[in-house]
Amino acid sequence: MPRSSGLDFGELFAFCDLHVSRWRLRRVANPLEYLSIPMYYDRQGFPLQAEHPDDLRNDEGWRMPVLTWAMKMQDPAYHRVAEDDFPDGTWLSTVWLGLDHSHGFGPPTIFETMYFSGRTETRLTPTGIELETRPTLEFPHPETGEMIGQLRSMTEEEALAGHDGVARRLRKRWEV
Repeated sequence: MPRSSGLDFGELFAFCDLHVSRWRLRRVANPLEYLSIPMYYDRQGFPLQAEHPDDLRNDEGWRMPVLTWAMKMQDPAYHRVAEDDFPDGTWLSTVWLGLDHSHGFGPPTIFETMYFSGRTETRLTPTGIELETRPTLEFPHPETGEMIGQLRSMTEEEALAGHDGVARRLRKRWEV
């Protein structure tokens, strides 16, 4: 059955639960250490916590930050930082990832800028679901001009500045 609307909350939770448990095992040797290492961050860069302190008192309390993150990911207004459409149908997008992509080596990188094609492709997931996606394209780094596939940032301000720099470089293609 074709579907292009993305993951529903149940699929998103299952994906998060599976991947976060694997990542935690790779990240720390002592299973209790992960409680002191925040991995999920809000848009302001603060570690995500459980929505209610009582949630941390039960045996499942360690899962609460991933649930909080999943709920925030469901809100497009929270997730999307900036986007630009270009005359050829391509699209530049900067989003809040929330998950620390520095993997503990330095400050958390929780924002990402990517550039997408104007055409869509249908991809089949391992579970047999067809998803319509836009292929990613390389774009010029906002400072060096070197072609890159993604730009990750630590703060929302840095992400917006990077997005604006990339958008300016891409717009020059259509200037006469």
